Amino acid sequence: MYCPVCDSIRMREVEKEGVLIDICPQCKGVWLDRGELDKLLKEARDFQQPFNQWYDEYDPRKHHHPSGKSTYPKPKKKKSFLDKLGDIFD
Repeated sequence: MYCPVCDSIRMREVEKEGVLIDICPQCKGVWLDRGELDKLLKEARDFQQPFNQWYDEYDPRKHHHPSGKSTYPKPKKKKSFLDKLGDIFD
């Protein structure tokens, strides 16, 4: 498939999380087929829900010490859904 913007450039197909993403190597355009955006959004929602529950348990405001120092170490930041997709442009 050729890029609709660049016309003569053949797009690269990359599979992420079961979704086939078409990427133009020249303009860096990302193209999705019908239903693929819905799959990505569902995956993002499914990933975000447990993260929100986890973060609520370790909310830094709950463990704030009056002296300004936290009584607990900072929780490690989990990778977001977009971080998982970040390597498609490498």
